[in-house]
Amino acid sequence: MNLIGNWKKFLLAALVLLGIALVTEGVIFFKKSNIKISSLPIPPTNELKKIIFNTDGKITPTWLAHELHLKKGTDLFALDISSMKERLETISQIRSVFIEKRYPDALFIKINECLPILKFVANINDEKKLFLVDEGDGRIFSPICYDPEDISTILPVNLVLQASDIKKLQFLPQVGISTVKELIMMLKDEFPNIFQSIKFLDLRNYDDRPGAIWSTIRLHLKNEITIVLGPQNFHIQLIKLDYLLNEKCKHNLHRIKKITISASNNAVLEYK
Repeated sequence: MNLIGNWKKFLLAALVLLGIALVTEGVIFFKKSNIKISSLPIPPTNELKKIIFNTDGKITPTWLAHELHLKKGTDLFALDISSMKERLETISQIRSVFIEKRYPDALFIKINECLPILKFVANINDEKKLFLVDEGDGRIFSPICYDPEDISTILPVNLVLQASDIKKLQFLPQVGISTVKELIMMLKDEFPNIFQSIKFLDLRNYDDRPGAIWSTIRLHLKNEITIVLGPQNFHIQLIKLDYLLNEKCKHNLHRIKKITISASNNAVLEYK
């Protein structure tokens, strides 16, 4: 029994000594490591040298840099990309924004923009303002970085506008724009002569709700003829219109005031 008791005491003493030795070694190692870490030089700030910009629209890198106050040499660490993203997404032409820092010296910005299919001018506080209508969901936006040549190729339109905030020049999206886009694309692709003769599009009588009886889309041509179309079966209507303009009535178009194709299978012509 004495031998067993002595053995246990010896083992316990050995474990205590081993624990003390390990703790001591750990303290010494930590002190040495801490000295090494504290003696390391502080890395220099990462200066912004490149702005990698990608967009599917018209916004330019120059406009973007000016809007976000970006300058080469800015500390990349100090840039608040969350506030930059929020700032850009308040602009009506911009749908979404993605921004990330790419160390050591680059900032990546990707923008998804609205793509216009129609344009109009609204009188806001006695001042005429140009707006564009997006081809996707009909949202209305103020153009940024559009050249006059870009604007000239967009079809003008008359609309019944509904404002969400007239002070900030914000309007509700135009409903049923997918149907209007279908008509415009069909005109461009299959009836280019008619499309090129359009002066402006009139959607003030257009109702996109299913079963709307009196819904019409009007094409005002450059020769002062008004074409009244129904909101469905564009292909059949445009075939009839093409026949009237280029075959049946081509010699007396100057006498025609309005052609209504939406009412029935037969076109109705009104003369001046």
